[in-house]
Amino acid sequence: MQKLSNDQKTEVMLALRSFASYAGQIGELKYINNLHWDKEVGSFTEMVYRAKPVNSPALMFDHIGQYPEGYRCLYGMLASQRRFGLATGIDIASNKTRMELLRAFRKKMSGNQPIAPRYVDSGPILENVLSGDDVDVLKFPAPIHHELDGGRYIGTADAVITRDPDTGWINLGTYRVQAVNKKQVVCYITPGKHGILQRNKYLSQGKPCPVLIVVGVFPLLWVVARYKVPGGMGELDYAGGMVGQPIEVIEGADTGLPVPATAEIVLEGEISATEMTPEGPFGEWAGYYASSARKEPLINIRRIYHRHNPILTCAASQKPPHAHLFERAFIRSASLWDKLERADCPEIQGVWMHEAGSGRTFNVIAIKQKYYGHSRQAVILASQLSPAAYANRFTVVVDEDIDPSNLYDVIWAMGTRCDPQQDIEINKKTWSSVIDPLVFGDQLYNSRAQIDACKPFEHIHDFPTVAQTSPEYKKFMVEKHGALFKEILGQDTLEI
Repeated sequence: MQKLSNDQKTEVMLALRSFASYAGQIGELKYINNLHWDKEVGSFTEMVYRAKPVNSPALMFDHIGQYPEGYRCLYGMLASQRRFGLATGIDIASNKTRMELLRAFRKKMSGNQPIAPRYVDSGPILENVLSGDDVDVLKFPAPIHHELDGGRYIGTADAVITRDPDTGWINLGTYRVQAVNKKQVVCYITPGKHGILQRNKYLSQGKPCPVLIVVGVFPLLWVVARYKVPGGMGELDYAGGMVGQPIEVIEGADTGLPVPATAEIVLEGEISATEMTPEGPFGEWAGYYASSARKEPLINIRRIYHRHNPILTCAASQKPPHAHLFERAFIRSASLWDKLERADCPEIQGVWMHEAGSGRTFNVIAIKQKYYGHSRQAVILASQLSPAAYANRFTVVVDEDIDPSNLYDVIWAMGTRCDPQQDIEINKKTWSSVIDPLVFGDQLYNSRAQIDACKPFEHIHDFPTVAQTSPEYKKFMVEKHGALFKEILGQDTLEI
């Protein structure tokens, strides 16, 4: 496959159709017809990713139930290293491991110079504009993703756009959105998230909150909506910095909020200050239906924008593994690494928020120890800095010889370098939510363990030597017996 030019990279990042087309060309997108929106597409996706959790293709569903051809659902958009590289403009041909790709992504993010979005008068999203009696959110094949969901969730792989009424700060966040009827939806946002903080400023004054809900996102927007950009900075500005040009937006006719011009589907409306309706339950990231239906503010949809033959982007979470764990773990790992360095914690060698922990509950930091207490400083900070501060359970710190994304390495370090009596600390009354299966009632706390699985600093130079082949001897073996390794392993490269 020919390498993409810079213009092609930009198009793939900002247009979901171009992204899907190229993913298909490299064998990373599969088309499936004639499954139903009522549980079938969600269950099919879950079963595929459970059978092959790493680097499975994205799945594009068409002819969904009674919906016409061209009204499609896409799952697993970024669930591979190559597709994540496409979405962020990173050439990953030379990156063999997660840590290499993570470092490349962090390098791109650390050099980010935000560029404000550019307002334009036209764009693909204006191909169809529905208002008044034509508004119908069920025009799109919003799935029932899981068997016990409380309804059809049109917003899962989405970007919910709000504006701070005091500062004008535009925020994008990914929050679940349930269709109530043709003209109304309801959204659940975890307390403490930027979206709910902005929303509540309006509602506390008895005013409706203007909102855009992008339910057909393009790849880069999906990344920044989930990345923890610094507070007060707009994700659209951050996306512009990543692509090196302004993100084109159109002023929303009803809210004045920025409608991404190359999105597939956008809902525009107001979050009511007076009307409530039940939301949920929904199979969530922890792998449970952790909360029952509860009342949330109703959202009245005034206008719908969509492209011809629109693509609804979907993300169904279940018990791990599932189709959206890789990019979740990846984006949050990069964000946590960034926050640790900003907190002046030195010599961070790697971070991984593990898929087996749903990208939240089991997080690992690798450091190169430089002083007494360094490992405790790192693990304490990592357990409380965003994005790990929300609902995690276990934070582990390991030495630089441990790959934090490799559970074999991590569990081995915990079993051989951690004395449970001395090296595990427990924090209480930390930030959680109703999604946490161990939270009951309205006291949204949990506890978390901070596990020091580093060599004791006082014995860092006389700790027993690891029993493994040295890099030098591995190189000798590969040079001498490379053909035999290839015959046995079926691959051209071998990690040294």
